[in-house]
Amino acid sequence: MITVVVPVYNLEQLLPRCMNSLLSQTARNFEIVLVDDGSTDGSGELCDEYVAMHPSIVRCIHKTNGGLSSARNAGMNAAKGDYVIFPDPDDWVEPDYLEQLSILQAQYHADLACTGHYIDYDTKSIPENPNQSLRIMSGNEAQAMLLIPPRMGGFAWNKLYQLGIIRENNLQFLDDVGTTEDLDFAFRYLHFCNTVCFDPAKRTYHYYQRSGAATRCGFSQKKLQAIHTYEKILRVVEDSSPIAQAAREEICNTAINLLALYLNADTQDTTAYQIIRNYIRQYYSDYLKSERYGGGRKAQAVLARYTPRLYGMIKNSITRE
Repeated sequence: MITVVVPVYNLEQLLPRCMNSLLSQTARNFEIVLVDDGSTDGSGELCDEYVAMHPSIVRCIHKTNGGLSSARNAGMNAAKGDYVIFPDPDDWVEPDYLEQLSILQAQYHADLACTGHYIDYDTKSIPENPNQSLRIMSGNEAQAMLLIPPRMGGFAWNKLYQLGIIRENNLQFLDDVGTTEDLDFAFRYLHFCNTVCFDPAKRTYHYYQRSGAATRCGFSQKKLQAIHTYEKILRVVEDSSPIAQAAREEICNTAINLLALYLNADTQDTTAYQIIRNYIRQYYSDYLKSERYGGGRKAQAVLARYTPRLYGMIKNSITRE
């Protein structure tokens, strides 16, 4: 059986689309565990309504607000299935979402099965990793593919995890890795995997990008903590390996993004500013070597490195247009 853990926090308007897609699955042997993470809108009551309408499939856990990692851990610890997956409540899935993951897992006896996805906006849907085919690999190879194209990505919502591996190795989502808790969890889990299958052509997940979401979310220490995951990866891989180069690029890229958010935020945290600038200085040369980031992005890196205030002004003006 598959346990589908859905962490919910103040998404009363979007949760029905997610739940309707999950309740329309062609797979039959699954349960849905909704984790109400201290919602202050009507999300908690809506979760209870789904339990009342579908008592044989849906359960709900109500808890005080602890963040995404805490909510996922609560659902994972309560799981009754053999496998677990973590869709987000503002996204939606295709009817064969669970079935395709189950087929991949069974066909290749995989410790982790992963499928492709769409990136959805209000007016368009873009397939990720076009023209890519099935890959069967070891856990170490899959760790590299979290960062190196064609990327599986660290996302928790397109990966079918074995609960036996999770519990045997006491794996949990961590709170001290900022917004990269998915990537951190996947990287640690893959250390214990022998066989991983990734089929990007089987796109069964819709990752929804809400209009203006990026600009509404300003600078925070949690976002700065996201760099910790890439630093942890650097500590356990060969310095000359492709994954190390990718991790260094991601540190610089994250710092460049955070610099723009910081400069446009109402904050006096000069320590954070210096930390961000130090990351850019340290990994700037690696970023310029990148084959994944184009000339426009590298030009932004030059501005961020040498004229950070000008970079912030330009990014702010672009955002407002």
